[in-house]
Amino acid sequence: MTTDYTDTLDLFGGSTAPEAERGPGHLQNEVSTMSTVSKANNHGGSSADTMRTSGVVACPLAHEESPEKGEPEAVREPKRPSFATYLTRTQYGPPGLYYHGQHQPKGDNDPEPFDEWVCSPIECLAATHDERGDNHGLLLWFTPPYGARREWAMPQRLLKGNGEELRGELLDMGVRINPDAHRRLNKWLAQATPEARVIAATRVGWHQLEEGRVFVMPRRSIATGALGSRITFQSEHAGQGDYATAGSLESWRQHVGTLCSGNPLLVLAVSAALAGPLLYLTHRQTAGIHLVGDSSNGKTTALEVAASSWGSPEFKRTWRATGNGLEGIAAALSDTALVLDEIGEADGREVGATVYALGNGTGKARATRTGSARRPHRWRIAVLSSGEHTLAAHMSEAGKRPKAGQMVRLLDIPATRQHGAFDDLHHLADGRAFADHLKTEVTHHYGHLGPAFIERLVVEERDLAGEVDRFAQLDGFTTPHPLQGRAAKVLALIGLAGELATEYGLVGWKQGEAMAAAVEAFRTWSAGQGGVRTEHEQILANVGDFIERHGDARFSSIDADPAHTPAVYNRAGWWREDAQGRAYLFTTGGLTEALGGFDLKRGLDALEAAGWIAEREANARSVRVQLSGRRGRFYAVRPTDGEEAAV
Repeated sequence: MTTDYTDTLDLFGGSTAPEAERGPGHLQNEVSTMSTVSKANNHGGSSADTMRTSGVVACPLAHEESPEKGEPEAVREPKRPSFATYLTRTQYGPPGLYYHGQHQPKGDNDPEPFDEWVCSPIECLAATHDERGDNHGLLLWFTPPYGARREWAMPQRLLKGNGEELRGELLDMGVRINPDAHRRLNKWLAQATPEARVIAATRVGWHQLEEGRVFVMPRRSIATGALGSRITFQSEHAGQGDYATAGSLESWRQHVGTLCSGNPLLVLAVSAALAGPLLYLTHRQTAGIHLVGDSSNGKTTALEVAASSWGSPEFKRTWRATGNGLEGIAAALSDTALVLDEIGEADGREVGATVYALGNGTGKARATRTGSARRPHRWRIAVLSSGEHTLAAHMSEAGKRPKAGQMVRLLDIPATRQHGAFDDLHHLADGRAFADHLKTEVTHHYGHLGPAFIERLVVEERDLAGEVDRFAQLDGFTTPHPLQGRAAKVLALIGLAGELATEYGLVGWKQGEAMAAAVEAFRTWSAGQGGVRTEHEQILANVGDFIERHGDARFSSIDADPAHTPAVYNRAGWWREDAQGRAYLFTTGGLTEALGGFDLKRGLDALEAAGWIAEREANARSVRVQLSGRRGRFYAVRPTDGEEAAV
């Protein structure tokens, strides 16, 4: 080269010379330039879907080059001081980021130049920040000595202190770093000012931009057109193995999906796993089912098949975790699926609160070390669980009273079919052989169905919330009970996910199988746990049961002669007869005990709405009674037969 562009190198090694004069090989033979995010390509299942890719020319390195290998490429002398990234071996040494500096001169001598290798090749493609203008970072591109190039949206907060956490993440991803020059790497990153800007998504899932919605995953952003190139996933931890892949969508459909056909429980499980991306589109927060069955009947296999929609068998977790730990996992898997095996491993004292938290989509509010409020985890997620016992039974064993809200957030679905959890064994001999075959197949084919489903959803224009409402009106879902209606909508949503996947040609089932599986699940849930009571009904049941068990032992007639009446131990109140029947006069402590954990005000509201309060004075829901020479306040309760009033 005859033209000298020494003075046209910016601080970060990018040449400002005209591209036409730099020559076609300038990226590989000279100094690599700052690269912007390229326009997206269309390698998804739909021609309108995209995956964000970088516009940097692929690095030719497939392995680490030794200094003795071949002749180095001659590059121009850079302006000093400056950083420069070389993608091939040069006269300065192996490929990588270099700091070209100069020592301070001694006396009248000229400054002495030096060239220091900082790390393997790395570039800064764009600056990042979230939709609120927070969580700033840098989108880095680098080529490890072994393997293909990688990208990572690095949060800038990792530069705090000496940047040890940052270097640890880069080292994990294959970047080689000169231990004697790690401060140079921090300085280069701190000074980086790329022109390109990319939105940083700090959580997986749907994000609404001005131009449309985007589904962000750790290694790709799915959207229409080039919209996916405007947003990337940013995390302190670069390794995101949750959404690993193996095989292909076609191989999954052939070896796994087609075997689900004829097996309502498998179809239901996979449909539940696909319901996660529909939550945002149908304005819902969660959808959860809990497969209940004997040990080794195949329910865990159903979970592994469902997990293969999103990742490897490790995508399936167990309930053996703290509530805080599950919050973090749910946030990392937002808008996809949380697959949890064996509820028996969970702490029965905490599992109810965990189910509430997973259903509400918000983690605990916590304080930072300075006392300020830390932003809590948030998510939308489909939950697929399994266990030998129902949620209510597991909580009861730990002395906890299950609540109606928990029971409809995680629906107990019996997992007992003709052959364990299966009906159609296809070409296998028995249920065990069928389960073993599926377990083997999901280790070779996974991680494609979920993203392919999203690729079709980004161009879906139908009112999916309206579709859920429409399906919930099917004969198999109709019910006058409010809580059962909530359960019906959850299962209608799951059925819709399966029907859409069938319509898109992704799963290898027959049209209608998914919704039929959802309707059957609602029928079995209704027969088993479908009679779950509202809080109002539970209060009435608790009080009625208390009276039935203790009416003669812990109550006595208010008109009885104490001298001729047996002593009442642990008294809960008295009773008296009138024209309408017997009314029980509860003491405050007695009624509180009878409510079974519900607070007194909520209990009185339910008793009043049901017409169980027999007497009252003015605005009070109690009555003054003369008793043994003194007056006291009691709650007069008379259980009534017939339909209970609604609150």
